[in-house]
Amino acid sequence: MGILASIKAHRQARRQARARDEPGQYDVRGVWRTRADYMMTNSEAIYAAVSRISNTIASLPIHLYRDREVMKEHPLEQLIAYRPNPSMTAFTFRQTMEANRNNEGNAYALIVPDAEGRPLRLDVIDPIKVQPMREMESREMWYKISFDDAKVGWVHHSSMIVLKHMSANGEKGIRPVDVLRGTLDYDADIKHFSVKQLEGVSSAVILNVPGTGLSDDRKKGLIKQFLKTYAESGGKVIVLEGGITATTMQQPAVDANVLNVERVTRNRVATVYNIPPHMLGDYSDTSYATAEQSMLEYLQMTINPIIEQWEEELNTKLLTWDMLKQGYSFRFDLVNLWRTDTLTMANRNQMAIRSGWLRPNEVRRQDHLPDDPAGDTLLISRDLVPLSEAIKGTIENK
Repeated sequence: MGILASIKAHRQARRQARARDEPGQYDVRGVWRTRADYMMTNSEAIYAAVSRISNTIASLPIHLYRDREVMKEHPLEQLIAYRPNPSMTAFTFRQTMEANRNNEGNAYALIVPDAEGRPLRLDVIDPIKVQPMREMESREMWYKISFDDAKVGWVHHSSMIVLKHMSANGEKGIRPVDVLRGTLDYDADIKHFSVKQLEGVSSAVILNVPGTGLSDDRKKGLIKQFLKTYAESGGKVIVLEGGITATTMQQPAVDANVLNVERVTRNRVATVYNIPPHMLGDYSDTSYATAEQSMLEYLQMTINPIIEQWEEELNTKLLTWDMLKQGYSFRFDLVNLWRTDTLTMANRNQMAIRSGWLRPNEVRRQDHLPDDPAGDTLLISRDLVPLSEAIKGTIENK
């Protein structure tokens, strides 16, 4: 089979596999499979990117604040920080939402109210079952949801937590997988050919026989005699007669250029997901002096914009305007992320204590250390005085 025919056959087989694994079907284990699960299980690069982002966001604590105080007893704090719905922890909820957003381009959670209309739970909805619709007169957004029992429901945007990738209309995010379709197909084709090459890899032996015009029977006899001698010696010692020589011919397993394909794929996936390539294992262009510097780029490029979207969506959909005016807001705690840069954290804490804007006990709590009896007092360095006082002292000394 030629190369073009092999490509065509491989792509046809891949399309048939996709058709068999359409979302909304049970796999062989009886587990409900979404389209996002299918994409992640068929691309190591996609899984790595989605896993990196989803686990980072899921690991960040988020709380309901009133000004600077965590509202531990507020029902919304319990909803977001403890149990968004009966089947998910807060970690699993954020991880699932991010997995949906980074696979399908959109993530949805239905805000289910209690009898008094207050948010009771947040139910994650498969994005492929949700279609955004804009009402023509009011221009408000509604979401058409296709439920498992073939029923259809309409939900106003105020009752949905919606997270999405960018798009030109702001209504529905673009699927990163669609952007990467050509790259992923090319990567799959190259891997297919690599496997075919490996199937044919072997070390051949060339027998050089003096003279010309060997008959077919003579050729078969020489080969048979050589294989017999080779087997009897255990593949170690062979004695050849009549001027016959034997040399080995090695076939390369895979073309060296094929090895670059995976690196290119990882680089393109990293670009689409706005992740530094080294976070996906491509270190070809890495020039960081420390691991902390590389992590800082990841936080600034990738995580901060996602956090901003989460906070604004939760504040808009779960808090009333009166609550916002009273100082309520949802905020992620980013201290744990910045703790990866130990030098930066040490300098920050030292300056905070010496400058009087953090108490020693507040710093100790970040490291999960017990309070010190004398640690609740704001301190100031005695070698620092106001400039006006320094000028005044200089004049008086004259």
